Amino acid sequence: MIEIDKKDCKKLLTRRMLLAVVSSITLQFFLVCCLILFTNLSTDYVHWLQNTWRTVISLRMWIYLGILAAVISLQGVFCSKIYLHNPPYYKSRFAKLCATLTVQNLSLKASYIVMGGILTWSHLSLKGGMYSSLTADCSIIYGTCLVEEYYFLLFSGLWSGLYFSVKTNDSMKYFRFPIITQFKFFRLRQGIYAMLPNLMISSMWSAVYYMTIYYFLGSYCRAALLSMISIQTEVEPLDNMSRLLNLTLILHLWLHQFIFILTISSTYLLFEIYLTEWISFKFSSSGVYNGDASELTLIEALAMDKIPIIQHLGYLDLVTLAQKEKMRRGILFTLSQPGGHPYNWNCIVQKCIDLLKKFSSDFNAISMKPQEQQFCYSTNVLTTRIAPVRPAQKEHIYHMRKLVPDVTPVPSIEVDTKEAPYSGMFIQKFIKQKREAFVAYLLSKPLINYIFGEQDDNKIRYVLLNGQLVIWAAEAISSLSVFSLSEDSYGVVQKDVPNIINTLLSVKQVLDKLQKSAVLARKIQTDDKLTKEICTSLRSAIKRSLYRIITNFEPYVNDLSLESLTIEQLQSFLNYKE
Repeated sequence: MIEIDKKDCKKLLTRRMLLAVVSSITLQFFLVCCLILFTNLSTDYVHWLQNTWRTVISLRMWIYLGILAAVISLQGVFCSKIYLHNPPYYKSRFAKLCATLTVQNLSLKASYIVMGGILTWSHLSLKGGMYSSLTADCSIIYGTCLVEEYYFLLFSGLWSGLYFSVKTNDSMKYFRFPIITQFKFFRLRQGIYAMLPNLMISSMWSAVYYMTIYYFLGSYCRAALLSMISIQTEVEPLDNMSRLLNLTLILHLWLHQFIFILTISSTYLLFEIYLTEWISFKFSSSGVYNGDASELTLIEALAMDKIPIIQHLGYLDLVTLAQKEKMRRGILFTLSQPGGHPYNWNCIVQKCIDLLKKFSSDFNAISMKPQEQQFCYSTNVLTTRIAPVRPAQKEHIYHMRKLVPDVTPVPSIEVDTKEAPYSGMFIQKFIKQKREAFVAYLLSKPLINYIFGEQDDNKIRYVLLNGQLVIWAAEAISSLSVFSLSEDSYGVVQKDVPNIINTLLSVKQVLDKLQKSAVLARKIQTDDKLTKEICTSLRSAIKRSLYRIITNFEPYVNDLSLESLTIEQLQSFLNYKE
């Protein structure tokens, strides 16, 4: 794996993150200006616009902008932690709970709470009016009285951060790339339009939950606050049903919940837009890896599985090259000089096939039953136990006839010294078997298995996180195979076409088996939209890739050196029945 500091990818990612932070600050400044314009609404249009302009150019506004920039920059740091590392795999519910209670995750949750409080406090300070201060002059009695609505709204900001941090899972971010390349503004507008209904409903439920909690616990909060500061109250408490159902207060509460969730979601959206923007990688001029080069090549980008966003950008550039850029395909199809070998093509097709095979093997491991795994384990242990005791007597070694007959060794004292390590290995394997049997017995209990057992649903979802890479790899190698018929003058691709067909067929068989399995059926019943979308896209992409190859290579099917079983599987594609 190529280190991030060794290549130009660190500079690329830093620049894109900085642009995302600046764009997010600009967007939030625009949203705040719109909020001020909305809250100062008046029939006197001249006075309305003057008040809005004075608020925008005031010192409070620029202080707020500085605080907002610091908050969004902090969120950018957390986004970099999420998007630049592979998502963790939680084997069980207990492992997920332990991951939730780590210092890093708790710090992230705490930052959301602080950000919610800061944003609400800034909005209340900028808007002015009756909810802009904690205290006010009493109208009936002499002195200073508590404005309970202020800290009610201020605490709602903290609650919005807590609600958002509990509801979302930041460690399992999925890279969503656009199907059609668009400008950033259009992607931002489309993304905000798409998520507005969900954000409005989510903020509404957050406001309902907060009002319910305050109705039962508001008296304790008020008593604690009055005990710390010497102020008094002259109106009815806010935790009363008649005052809590104030339409103006409910509107302000919902608006602050919505603004916070929109701020967080739009920041993530901008990071996604900038990080998933297509970039053109270069090929190595010599065709081999050059450790001193400072520029990241396409082959190196495809190998960066430890930095998933770079690997995604590499496969995105590969599928773009394969389908749209004839000049770069010509570079891929050329031979290296000196040597005359297709280094670039060999590396690329090997990376794609390895990715497809790993995807198939991961799903085969998921679909394998625990009894089969236990049987395979027992067979391997039995083989290792029997092999040292009775070695196989063969007449020929390495296809050569023995000229010296085997002589039975004479027993000596050294036999005991050689059996001692084997006895130690036997004891270790025996203890390991007993431990695994005890763990299997514990996991057979429903409650223990619910907490500590491994979930097939999580395994499926985790493997499907690389579904986009699999789609691009299949599309790229199939498109390159088809274009090689007219553009590959050296014939560097034709030798790999049988391997490509066999690999795509194995992925198709795995997806068909998964589609019919009870695990995925149960997953679909849970209405997991992301899992269904990825599975549907995967099956469509694999079938499309196979159709693309078979349709164009149909006159040469008998010349591809395919096995008879493979040709039988291709008949449904040749007859267009898939």
